[in-house]
Amino acid sequence: MPDTRRAKRSSVTSVQHGTEMAHALEETHHGDHCLSPQQLEALYCTSIKDGLSEGKAAELLQLHGPNALKDLHGTSYWKIFRHNFFGWFQCVLWAGAILNFIAFGTADLIDSGHGGGHNKYEYLYLGIVITVTIIGTGTFGFYVEAQNVATMSGFENLIPPNATVVRDGVIKIIPNSNIVIGDIVEMKAGETVPADVRILSCTNFSTDMSSMTGESKPVVHRTEFTNVNPLESKNMAFFTCPIVEGSARAMVVDTGENTQIGKIAGIVTGLEKVETPIAKEITRFIKIICIVAFGFGIIFFIMVYLAQRNWLSALQYMLGIILANVPEGLIVTLTVCMTLSAKQLKKKNCLAKSLQAVETLGSTSVICSDKTGTLTENRMSVSHLFCNFHIYEKTDHTHVSDPTYSELCLDASLNLRAQFAHETRMLPIAKRKIIGDASECAILRYMEDARSATQTQRENPKVAEIPFSSAWKYQVTIHRLLEVPGHPRQAYFILIMKGAPEIILERCAEIATDDGRVPLTVQLKRDLKVNFIKLANMGERVIGYCDTLLPMSQYPPDYIFDTEQRNFPLENLTFIGAISMIDPPREDIDLYINICRQAGIRVVMVTGDHPVTALAISRKCGTITQPTAYDYAFDHHIEVADVPPHVRKLFTAAVITGDDLRKMGESELKNTLTRYEEITFARTSPQQKLMIVEAFQMLKYCVAVTGDGVNDSPALKKADIGIAMGITGTEVSKKAADMILLDDNFSSIVLGVQEGRRIFDNLKKTIAYTLTSNTPEMLPFVLYAILGIPLPLTLMLILVINVGTDLLPAISLAYETSEEDIMSIPPRKLSDHLVNKYLLYMAYFQIGLIQFFAGIFSYFIVFAESGFFPSTLFFIRNNWEQKDGTVEDTLGRVWHFDDRKKIEKRAQTAYFVACCWAQIADVIICKTRRISLLKKGMTNHVLNASIVVDLLAAVIVTYVPGCNIVFGTESLPAHHFFLSLPFCLLMIVFDELRRYIIRNNLSDWVSTELYY
Repeated sequence: MPDTRRAKRSSVTSVQHGTEMAHALEETHHGDHCLSPQQLEALYCTSIKDGLSEGKAAELLQLHGPNALKDLHGTSYWKIFRHNFFGWFQCVLWAGAILNFIAFGTADLIDSGHGGGHNKYEYLYLGIVITVTIIGTGTFGFYVEAQNVATMSGFENLIPPNATVVRDGVIKIIPNSNIVIGDIVEMKAGETVPADVRILSCTNFSTDMSSMTGESKPVVHRTEFTNVNPLESKNMAFFTCPIVEGSARAMVVDTGENTQIGKIAGIVTGLEKVETPIAKEITRFIKIICIVAFGFGIIFFIMVYLAQRNWLSALQYMLGIILANVPEGLIVTLTVCMTLSAKQLKKKNCLAKSLQAVETLGSTSVICSDKTGTLTENRMSVSHLFCNFHIYEKTDHTHVSDPTYSELCLDASLNLRAQFAHETRMLPIAKRKIIGDASECAILRYMEDARSATQTQRENPKVAEIPFSSAWKYQVTIHRLLEVPGHPRQAYFILIMKGAPEIILERCAEIATDDGRVPLTVQLKRDLKVNFIKLANMGERVIGYCDTLLPMSQYPPDYIFDTEQRNFPLENLTFIGAISMIDPPREDIDLYINICRQAGIRVVMVTGDHPVTALAISRKCGTITQPTAYDYAFDHHIEVADVPPHVRKLFTAAVITGDDLRKMGESELKNTLTRYEEITFARTSPQQKLMIVEAFQMLKYCVAVTGDGVNDSPALKKADIGIAMGITGTEVSKKAADMILLDDNFSSIVLGVQEGRRIFDNLKKTIAYTLTSNTPEMLPFVLYAILGIPLPLTLMLILVINVGTDLLPAISLAYETSEEDIMSIPPRKLSDHLVNKYLLYMAYFQIGLIQFFAGIFSYFIVFAESGFFPSTLFFIRNNWEQKDGTVEDTLGRVWHFDDRKKIEKRAQTAYFVACCWAQIADVIICKTRRISLLKKGMTNHVLNASIVVDLLAAVIVTYVPGCNIVFGTESLPAHHFFLSLPFCLLMIVFDELRRYIIRNNLSDWVSTELYY
C-alpha cells in the first residue's frame, strides 16, 4: 500500500516542478496528519512500538531510493566555465585577440603607404597565441575549480547526518539517507527533522519552520490533529527543519524529493553566500589591474596615433601596455592556492565549508571556545558521589547499602536519556557505545557497573520527562515504581530532577540523610555549597539530584502526566545528593593556548559550568594563568561577592558569571573585556554567548567561536568565523558554522589559524611575484614610444613570460610552508588589504625596476657588441623599421633591414632571458616576507622544480629553431645568456637586507614602507 501511495505522490509532484512556492506547498495535501496511530500502522505496514523490520526497510529503500534531495547547492559547472573563460582578465585578453584579428584583416586598407616594417601576419599570429592562452589557462582553471567543487562535496560527505530509528524493536543510528516511509524515528533538540514525519509522542517539542513558512517563531508541536492543511497541523514536522527544543517520537510519511521541502526546488538552494573578505580583495585587485591596463593602453593608443598617424603602430602600443599589465595566469594560480589550502586543512581535521573563510581564521584575534570536547577530551567519567554530607570516591563501594547513597544511585540510574547502543550491549561495559551526551554517558556507564542501571530502568519504566534545557537548567523524569513484595507501596510514581546544584537547591524544601528527611535551612544550604565548591575546585562538574514520591491519592496508577501543562510538582522537593565528573584537559592543550598567546590571540573560555569548575579547568588548560578574585576569596574564606572593589581592581584575570553579565550594560561589558587580560565566562546562556561575541566585535576583534549545540547557532553565525564540532556537534550548528572540526580538538583550530595565516602570506607572495614582471614588460613600450629605440620586448614574448615561464613558479608559492615566526606576530587587521600600496611599491618600483634594468642592460650589451652604442639607438625607430632604408651604427657601418632585424631579435631574446633569470631570483626572494632565506632554505621542491622548468623554457625559446620562428627569437652566445646574473644577486641581497632590518626593528621607516 505505501508503494502505491508513493507512486501517486511522485506523479503529482513531478508535474509541478518549478511552480511558485505556495502552489507547491498546497498541491499535495494528503491525510497522514488526520489518521490515528493505529491507522498509520496499518497504512504503512509498520509497528509504532517495534518499527519496520530490516528486511522491509531494505525493500522500501530499494524501491523509493535514498532519503535525499537533489544537490542544488554549490557552484554550477556553467558558472565555473563563465568565470574562467569570461572573467575580467579573460575579457581583456579576448579584446586584445579581437583587436589583433581586426588589425590583420584591415591592415592593408588602413595603413597602406605607411610602411612600418611590420608584417600584418604578426597580428594574426599574436591573435591566435592570445586565444590559445585564454583557452589553455581557462581550461586548466576550469579543471582545477571543478576538482575543487568535487573535493568540497567529498568533504561534506565526511559528516553525513545520522538519524535514530527503531527497527525490529531496537534503537539504531543509521545514515539519514537510509530512512524509509514507515520508519519510527526518535528526535531531539539540536538535530534536524530527518524526513516528513507524523508525531506520535513528544515532550516540549518545537521546530523552526522558517525555511518553509517564513515565520521565524518556532512551532510548538502536539500529537493531535489541529488543521486540515498538514503545514498548519501541529502533529506534522518536516524534512530539514531544525529542532529547537524537546524530543519526539514520530513515523516517517514522506522521504527525499517527495517531502514538502523536496517539492520546492527554489528553497533547497538557499540564499547566495555573501562574498568573503578575501574574495572581495581578489575581485578588487582584478578590477584595479584591468582598469589600469585599459586606461594606460587607451592613453598610449591616442598618444602614438596622434604622433605617428599609424593605426597599427598605435594598436601595438596599446596591446603591449594591456598585456604587460594583465597577469594572465593569476586566476589559475589563486584557484590552485585555495584548493591546496583546503586539502591541507582537511589533513589537519578542519573542514572549511568556504575556502576563503579559512583566511578569515588566520585573521582571528580572539577565540571564544567551549570547554567540553574542545579544550577537554569529552571523556567524562564519574569521580565522586556526595550524599549525607560526605564526599565518596567512586571506587568506595562500602556505603552502597546506606539509605541516601542507595537513593542517589537509584535517581542517577533512572534520570537518564542516554542508552547503550544495541549492537554493543553484549560487550564489556567499558567498551560499549553509548547514545547520549558526555555527562549522561559517564553516569550510565558508572551506574551500570555499580547498580545495573538498564535493569533498574526496566523495572521502573519512565512515563514522562522534561528534557534538559538551557532555559531552566534541569531535567525531570517520572517513573512508575516497582512494587516490592512484602513492602507496602508508598507511591505509584517517583519524580526525579537533576541539574546544576544551585538550581536544584532552590527547588528543595528538605534534604535526605541516613537518619531521615530534615528541613533545608540556610545554614545547610551554605554547608552544601562548600562541598560543591570543593568538588569544583578539583575541576569537576557537579550535578545535583532531588526527588519526591508522588502521593497515591493524587496520582493514581492511570494518571496521565502532561509535561506541557506540568500537572505535577516541581517545587518543595527533597535534595538527595550530587555526582561529580571529571573531563580531563586535552593533551598539550596548554601548549596550544600558549601558542595562541604568542600569536596575539586571546583565548576565552565560555562555558555553562560552575565558575569554580570553570576556573580550575581554565588553569589546567592555560587560559587563565594569573590570580583572580575567586582565588582571593578562597584564601580569605569569604564569598566572592564580598571581595572589596579596590582589591578586584588589582587583578588582571577574571571569571565572569552569567549573573554578572545580566547586570552589565554594553559599555560596561566592553570595559571588562578591555580591562582583563584573561577571562573565563561561566554559567552563561547561549544569548549571553552571542552578547560576548558582539562586544568583542565592537572592540574591532576578529572573533572565532566554537559551538556544538542548536543554541550556539546565533553566536556561530554572528562570529567572523563560526567553528562547529564534527563529532559532538548538532546538524544545526554545523549548518550555521563556516568551518567544522572533524576531531573536536582545539589544537586543530590553532593549526587552522596557522594555515589561514599561511594562505594570506602565500597569496601576497604570489601576487607580489606576478606583478613584479609588469614593470620590465611595460617599460620597453614606454621607451619605444618616447625615446624611439627598437622595441626591447615583443608582445609574443610577454605572453611567453606571463603564461609560460611565470605560471609554475607562481603556483609553487602556494606550496611554501609557513614562516618560522608566523605564530609570533600579531594577527592582521581586517582592514588590511591583500594588495596594498606597499606591495605595489615593492613590485613595481623596487624589484620590478631592478628586473627592468637587468633586461635593458642585456639589451644594450647585445646592441653594443654589434656596433650600436646606446646613444646611437635613441630616436632611430622610424629609420630602423623602414624595409628599404639603411641605418649606420656607431662605428659607421651600414646595416640593411634583415641584418638589423636579426640583431634586434637577439637583443629582444637577451631581454627575455634576463626577465626569466630575474623572475627566478624574484620567486626565491618571495619565499619569505620576514625571515632569512638562509633559515628558510630551499625545501619547497615544487618551487625548485619550477625554477628548472623556467630555465628549460628560456633555453627552448632561445635555442630551438622552431621556437625561434614562432616566438620571433634569435639564438644567443653563451655569455649573453648570463648577462643579468649580477642584477639577480642584487635583488637577493637587497631583499635579504630589507628583511634583516624589519626582523630586528632597525628602522621604523623600512618596517612601515618596505614590508608588504
